[in-house]
Amino acid sequence: NIERGFRLGRLAQKLNRLDTTLDDGTVSNLTTISLSWHKELIHRKALHFVPSQFNASLANGNFGIAMAISCFAFFVRFWTGEHLTSLQNSIHEIYERLNELGQKGPVKRFQPMLQLLQHLRKEGNEDDNEDNKWEEMLTLTGEYMDETEYRNDLKDASAPALHMQFWFCKTIIAYTLGYNSIADLLSRKIQQKRGMILTKSFLILPFTMYKAIIYFARYRETRNRKYLHDARKCRKLLKRYHSARNPNALPHLRLVDAEERSLKLHDPAKLQSIYDNVIEIQEQAGFTHLEAITNEQASNALSRFGYHDIAERYLDAAKHAYREKWGATMKYELLLAREDSQDFM
Repeated sequence: NIERGFRLGRLAQKLNRLDTTLDDGTVSNLTTISLSWHKELIHRKALHFVPSQFNASLANGNFGIAMAISCFAFFVRFWTGEHLTSLQNSIHEIYERLNELGQKGPVKRFQPMLQLLQHLRKEGNEDDNEDNKWEEMLTLTGEYMDETEYRNDLKDASAPALHMQFWFCKTIIAYTLGYNSIADLLSRKIQQKRGMILTKSFLILPFTMYKAIIYFARYRETRNRKYLHDARKCRKLLKRYHSARNPNALPHLRLVDAEERSLKLHDPAKLQSIYDNVIEIQEQAGFTHLEAITNEQASNALSRFGYHDIAERYLDAAKHAYREKWGATMKYELLLAREDSQDFM
């Protein structure tokens, strides 16, 4: 609960070093408990323990724990709307620390996250590569990952959870780029594995939300009611988390609600009211990435019913949120291209 998470965060702040008898799974779960309640912990000034634990782990040579903490911290910051530039800088800093210590192996755990950032962001002027701080990292990861090699490199006990993160990152990339059928296949692969991402992680909320909007997209494409049924199951799960007073559930749930209502609701005023309400909830919660997605979904819904002028306003808001608030510049460029072709997805 919130109070125990707060006490755990305060305790972790006092640690000068991590007990090396703790395995990475234990520390990961403890970190997840605290970070899952990020709003309350930030309010109580208790969220500063992750960097200190990470540094202590590196100092002790405990690279497994350092990577576990860092991976969880990355996803928490990603799903609370952290600007992607700061996430890139954070990953690069971790990479440099590991490189200094001659530990290139552990950084492979960050490959799915690197891939996700590479697909969401578009770098600036390619000629302006002042000593190219990313060159070394890109030689390690490649522009596109060798997935077979990556999976073969993960043979330790934590590999199943990392595989789930790998498939989840691919799901986000596929959906973001408009490949709904591939996103559907990837999300079902994760579902079949029933790993940590589904049962023990705060990622259950964004994963369930993405599944729902993917299934709604597939239903619109195929009119197969199986997708509608699956999307509604996702909505029920999000509603259950909201009823259990999970403070992060509502912004995800309301987006899924809006997507379902947009299937049949043709009144532009009502559609705008629904989506505006969702966007307001997401803005108040600080979920800038959800705000961007919802504006894009509103644009798509209004465009499908022929309200192109209104849809264009939401598309402009989506482009602003993707580029300026969240830093997903590649997605911004993709929306520009679609707008030029008059294709509202």
